[in-house]
Amino acid sequence: MRCTILAIGSRGDVQPLIALGAGLRASGARVRLATHRDFLDAVTAAGLEFAPIEGQAASFGAGPAGRAFRDRVSNVARFQRFVDSYLALFFTRLLRDAWQASEDADVVLSWTMCAASLAERLRVPVFNAGLAPALYFPTSAFANPVHDAPVGTGPAANRRSWRHGLATIRIGEAQVNAWRTTTLGLAPLSWRPHVRALRRLPHLFGYSPHVLPRPADWPAWAHVTGYWFLDDAPRYTPPRELQAFLDAGPPPIAIGFSSQVGDDAVTLTRTVMEAVTEAGQRAIVVTGFGGLKDVTCPPSVLPVTTVPYDWLLPRVRAMVHQGGAGSTSAAVRAGRPQMAVPFGFDQHLWGARIEALGIGPAPIPAAALTVSGLAAALTTLDRDEAMRARAEALGARVRAEDGIGTAVALVRDAVTRHQAAGR
Repeated sequence: MRCTILAIGSRGDVQPLIALGAGLRASGARVRLATHRDFLDAVTAAGLEFAPIEGQAASFGAGPAGRAFRDRVSNVARFQRFVDSYLALFFTRLLRDAWQASEDADVVLSWTMCAASLAERLRVPVFNAGLAPALYFPTSAFANPVHDAPVGTGPAANRRSWRHGLATIRIGEAQVNAWRTTTLGLAPLSWRPHVRALRRLPHLFGYSPHVLPRPADWPAWAHVTGYWFLDDAPRYTPPRELQAFLDAGPPPIAIGFSSQVGDDAVTLTRTVMEAVTEAGQRAIVVTGFGGLKDVTCPPSVLPVTTVPYDWLLPRVRAMVHQGGAGSTSAAVRAGRPQMAVPFGFDQHLWGARIEALGIGPAPIPAAALTVSGLAAALTTLDRDEAMRARAEALGARVRAEDGIGTAVALVRDAVTRHQAAGR
């Protein structure tokens, strides 16, 4: 079975798909993972074939394009103008690379922009694989994950919120249709038929139903499999400075926002440092690419550029992060209390789930973050033992899941049924 996985985004987006690819390879599949060159070493270390995809995760996430993507739901028309003026060539090359990586596959795990077109052209099983609910599967169970404007509460309000995300399917429509006609030999597809085609595809959602239960009003082919974890800890040797800091006192709190820092990283970093001092805590600040930076740290804070979360989080007291699916899942798996500081994307959803599950304080949106507010949250994360017990219990349930095994079985079953049908 030749399987292509298309993965774009930050480390938190790509690493779970590398883990899923490793699971498919262990089942006997030949797996090609197409992603940004940032992740070449991680892909090859997992024994997967690497294919390049346009763009660099580091520069994209921390630059104007990443900030525009975070705000795309609040003003779709403005974002479309940004695409036409700034991202048109990027999307064109992205789609070109996606086709080159997929054209000989027996099954493809894709993202929304090209999934329906690949399924139509290749006539093989194509799964839309992601780490958050799809914007075109409305539900009464929870609100649109990327829409943070007030819509009220309750099932009816939840369903209304999804209208605000549906139009995002139109983003890049011109580039997709040019790709369909010139590369795939297909007719153009307007956005409403595109949505209908996407809704018919099988979906794999790589998060735990213990964290966000599967809605009863979703179609049967939308599968919530459990998380897809990639274990880096066995291969990691910590720098001497990091190990010495951990050994020098009680477990610190980990703080990191990846590349999601907004327009003023220095101010955000200063807020974090002052809050840690005010709360009397020790902290490891994971600066990430394009992230927290350029402020002198007090002795109680150690900055590190990057560190595997599966190694770090079992050694810390709690975690504060941007609310990304990857960071949330890592803290859940480690059984640690956590709190989100959402900047956009699906981060509001995971921040709200952390609070609802009782494993962390209410999220503080990045635009509203203050020294006193963050200091109070750090104190809660450190001292609330009932919260800690809930986080540890949830971690045990999640560690007992086999998200990769569930997803691999679904993929292999789809290919087997497709081949048996002779198509």
